[in-house]
Amino acid sequence: MLNNRIEFCKKDFQMYKDFQKNIDICNQRVAELKNKYISVESIQGNKKGTQYASLIEKMQQDMYTRSKEALEVAIIDNLQNMFIISRTIDLCVDVIDSNVHTAICLTVLDGDTQDCAASTMKYSRPQIAKFVNSFFNNPKCHEMYKLAIKQSENDFRDFIA
Repeated sequence: MLNNRIEFCKKDFQMYKDFQKNIDICNQRVAELKNKYISVESIQGNKKGTQYASLIEKMQQDMYTRSKEALEVAIIDNLQNMFIISRTIDLCVDVIDSNVHTAICLTVLDGDTQDCAASTMKYSRPQIAKFVNSFFNNPKCHEMYKLAIKQSENDFRDFIA
């Protein structure tokens, strides 16, 4: 990965399921922050007459807002990486053999091991490894990856600003 963006390599593409887990964790943290903020707001609302209550409340609101924004940026980054991976695989359907496409879908999108994919496809594990390697060594697939990056920039432009 370079600058939080995936590169066209097996290692980065196999992080697809990790991105989904990260999104789930970030969404959980956003919900926790929201609950924590609501409880802080109600506590602060009950404290009247404290000289620094409004300053403390403002600082806490700022802290929660920054934390929420950081989590939202992480979610967007993970979604964009997932989009690039899945879109690359979708775009490659016409430039690769169907066995290669199936092997990539199983090992990347489904997160299966090569042994599990071999069992599903009724091929040997070395043959699945060849399918996966042929995907990443195919110049047309690399072109589709670049196209997926451009599409991700257009599709996510409204979210990044």
